Amino acid sequence: MIVDDHPVLIKGLSDALQAEPTFNIVAAAGTLAEARDFAQCNALHLVIIDLFLPDGNGINLAMEFGTLYPDLPLLIYTSDNDPRHVTEARNIGVRGYLLKGTELAKLILAIEVVLAGGFYLDRNLPKIKVINPLPASKLTPSEEKVMRRFARWMTTREVSEDLGLKLPGVRAHRNNIMWKLDLKNTPQLYREAIKRYGNPDDPNYIWVDL
Repeated sequence: MIVDDHPVLIKGLSDALQAEPTFNIVAAAGTLAEARDFAQCNALHLVIIDLFLPDGNGINLAMEFGTLYPDLPLLIYTSDNDPRHVTEARNIGVRGYLLKGTELAKLILAIEVVLAGGFYLDRNLPKIKVINPLPASKLTPSEEKVMRRFARWMTTREVSEDLGLKLPGVRAHRNNIMWKLDLKNTPQLYREAIKRYGNPDDPNYIWVDL
């Protein structure tokens, strides 16, 4: 479902996404009230939400949906690049924050990452100095498998091939790992992985495939 009060944007976005064989737009809401009604009447797998709506703020809708539909992924798609709103959205469980005007390929990638369970943050957003980490810092079993392969210096694509997972899914796991462990970049990710599971360059290293 797309939640935005600009009919031209909704049509353009719907037409572009409907052209993708894996996407199907089942509802388009122009207000919070319409979004609530459509959510009750449709089986949704993702909601794309603008922040500025005639009857309220998209953050409030995201918070409400997060309570009513905890397994429903939410993606903010807006012109607002205020870091405070990015932080607020992340803290209430929104899985992605993308700025309007981005190219279609990036939007599709963001949707794929969010649907795979990851978090997508637009790189054109201002740097956020402090974002509270997720409450649970423990890695899931799937994240552990991915992290062990980063300890072997594998790239994201190599992890995808080794585990037989789709690339967006591995990206999602990587993003979640970095978020949970408060890692800022890829070198930190590799260092933390080696710290946890050992250095494959060490002659005494023993690989345990879990």
